[in-house]
Amino acid sequence: MNIEDRLREAARARDGIVRPPRPLVLPDHLSDHAGELSGLRGPRPGRDRWGTWPIPVAAAVAVIVVAAILVAVRQLSAPGSAPAPANSTASIPRYYVALAYTGSTSAQMKAVVGDDRTGRTVAVLTPTASQNFYGVTGAADDRTFVVMNYTGATNQTTWYLLRITPGATHPAQLTKLPLKPLAAHVNGLALSPDSRELAVMWRTGTTATNGAEHLSVYSLSSGAALRTWSAPDLSGINGIGGANGRDLSWVNGDRSLAFRWAVVTGGAHPSSTNTVRRIDVTAPGGDLLADSRVAVRLPSIAAPTKTTFSASCARSVTAGDGTVVCGTSSFSDVSFQEVCSTVPPAFVTYSGTTGKRLKILYQYHGQCLEAQAMPVWTDATGSHVIAFLLLSEKGVKTSLTDKFGLVTDGHFISLPKLVTGITGADLDLGGLAF
Repeated sequence: MNIEDRLREAARARDGIVRPPRPLVLPDHLSDHAGELSGLRGPRPGRDRWGTWPIPVAAAVAVIVVAAILVAVRQLSAPGSAPAPANSTASIPRYYVALAYTGSTSAQMKAVVGDDRTGRTVAVLTPTASQNFYGVTGAADDRTFVVMNYTGATNQTTWYLLRITPGATHPAQLTKLPLKPLAAHVNGLALSPDSRELAVMWRTGTTATNGAEHLSVYSLSSGAALRTWSAPDLSGINGIGGANGRDLSWVNGDRSLAFRWAVVTGGAHPSSTNTVRRIDVTAPGGDLLADSRVAVRLPSIAAPTKTTFSASCARSVTAGDGTVVCGTSSFSDVSFQEVCSTVPPAFVTYSGTTGKRLKILYQYHGQCLEAQAMPVWTDATGSHVIAFLLLSEKGVKTSLTDKFGLVTDGHFISLPKLVTGITGADLDLGGLAF
């Protein structure tokens, strides 16, 4: 049995793989792997979290996606590590928007505005009865966001501008944007740092012969589509994930967009090559692949032993200068085997210019059964990263340890927990923005 087969068996042994926040019809040839390929999301509040622990699926099957973003906050530092740098949190945004089910019986995701310095809730926004929030992205001013709203009756996505005014009587205001509604599965979302343009990736087609990926840049003021690129994607792999499962990001002085892309090859036992591509939004053209280039080739799953594995870039965020910040995942196909001493979870950066590995921002030192390092925001140079770390610690069989904080210069500095009612099980890719 090879590594890919062992990983498939490990994935099948786990329970609780659930649907993404809105339905997505897979091509016929992928239907057998729907559970493995879907944008994974953890359990609704009240369910056993161990049964829904997200294990990355082999690169031979799909782009690795993250099952949950996590929120319980505790101090995390390596044994014997030096004191954290003073005033490190001054360089990160203060406000964020998280989309989550805030009630045990709620079927709708609300938009919760929080303050990461005080841990307080600034505002809670609820969609109308027929709608559901399922994606959010932020600008550089820490006050401007765009929220996606899905209407089940029409199967359409609409767009809203969310502005935060701390201290005001109504600190958060939603305004519908003039963008044309989109009837497609959105898997990439990025508001430009100056909040003038919105980049969106989405998939069309439901069969092995008509699948395609699209990327458009819209003007927020007029709603017009300024540029659009398209490319066939018959594998269907790239179209799966949360609202920003493609890590769509503005780079190079907002003249380019970066996005994750997988190339799947092979027949009965396919393999995939995961990359971060970059496209110049100022250049002519309309072919998503021909007009873009590979900036970083992401490492594949590593197997230092026959039963322990490390996914080197299970989740990533891309900085404004093109630096890619990867979060690793450590796991085993043997139940309750200690893995972190063999494959420690870490946050690692790669150059968007040369594609080469740059440095380890932080590495966890300790024992665990499974772990995922999840970056969710980075500054313009990839040196300060807001992140989550999910650990199943050795000897703990029914609970997990969730950590949230700032990664910088070899340290993991705890931040106040996300606002009350938000749990890691409630957050999908693209469901949290700073």
